[in-house]
Amino acid sequence: MQRAKTVSAQVLDRRDEFGIETPWPAFTRLIYDFLGVRFDRTPAALELAFWKASVTTRPMPGARQALSEFHGAGIPMAVVSNCSFGPEVIRYELQKHGLTEYLTFVMVSAEYAVRKPNALLFDTAAARLGIAPKDIWFVGDRQDTDMAGAELAQMKPIWLKHSTRGESVYLTASSWKDITSHFRKASSVPSQFA
Repeated sequence: MQRAKTVSAQVLDRRDEFGIETPWPAFTRLIYDFLGVRFDRTPAALELAFWKASVTTRPMPGARQALSEFHGAGIPMAVVSNCSFGPEVIRYELQKHGLTEYLTFVMVSAEYAVRKPNALLFDTAAARLGIAPKDIWFVGDRQDTDMAGAELAQMKPIWLKHSTRGESVYLTASSWKDITSHFRKASSVPSQFA
């Protein structure tokens, strides 16, 4: 147990400080190889099994409806996540809630070495979508990583936060319904987001 705490303190707890990501298989290998533990399953199978045993999520109200509307309008969408788990794990979780059918891809920092707010991650996502960063609305729930990174990449950040009270330099939304409303307003002004 002490080895796990030491590895966590030196690696996972310092990811934001250094802005780099450590993939889950590499992180756990530091623990299990040290202890001489071997597994018959692949790292990918172990990663998904660990996720299933330790993580519980639920979709935000209105998320599926908003993604469906954006998809119906022909807007390509993707997920960009600061996560040590691989994209298959995040896709598995999103699929449980019926959200993957709207996504072009799921991108996780574990595959790209850097974490949000590094603009490289945002620029790579834009390139994968084939859209100029200035034409992308980036919805995120953290000011320090999502809003700051989208702004660095010259995207239009939308801060999804529980309360829109208080001043903010970003467009804010307290729900996916609010985001859909912002989209409808912007769509009614043809030249604004061409």
